[in-house]
Amino acid sequence: MKAIKLCSLVALAAATFTSQAETTYNAAFVSDYVWRGLTQTDNGAALQAGADYTVGNAYAGTWVSNVEEQDGSEGVPAEMDVYFGYNHDFGAICIDTAVTTYNYLNDSTGDLTEFKVGVSPKQVKGLSIALNREVKTKYWYPEVAFETTLPHRLYLDAAAGFWSIDDADDSAFTVRAELARDFPEFHHIDVFGGLSYITDNTPGGNNADDDDAEALFLMGIRKNF
Repeated sequence: MKAIKLCSLVALAAATFTSQAETTYNAAFVSDYVWRGLTQTDNGAALQAGADYTVGNAYAGTWVSNVEEQDGSEGVPAEMDVYFGYNHDFGAICIDTAVTTYNYLNDSTGDLTEFKVGVSPKQVKGLSIALNREVKTKYWYPEVAFETTLPHRLYLDAAAGFWSIDDADDSAFTVRAELARDFPEFHHIDVFGGLSYITDNTPGGNNADDDDAEALFLMGIRKNF
């Protein structure tokens, strides 16, 4: 009888967990895969896709993209990210804690593991402040981001960050801005354009000058399912 009751409780808990869960998918085609001011495709196009799973305040997901193919490398020139985290609601603010692994499917690029603590004040909708720490190559990346909707189904996504790598003389500031428009008449496909700028595109390269500053423009389409 106790075993039957235990099985019933487990089944009830699983049903409740499943009923609260939500899975969404996304896909995009971009003219350049730019990550924190750095092109990952040597200014070439990228095809990207991902999936997100949420249960209450907890979430997990994966995301894939092609990346630049290095000469002499073996494997697939692709990146696969896996992440999970939890949003802690404290009334006036929300604190997001997460871990992300950046996995490269070739032997020329080392994998990364990054921890994040982010704060979103509810008084300023769309504002988030995050501190990211990578534990293998040992860098810090604080970032301030802001998202807002505009008239005519437009929305703006902007951010500023700072590359700081341990035991390196060189660091870099980054800024980016993206303007997108939703087209519900075309199955809610988004068309977007963005501009990214970095003060040094080789952060951590021990070259303390601004000769490697770079501005990148990208555009693309995406769809959320």
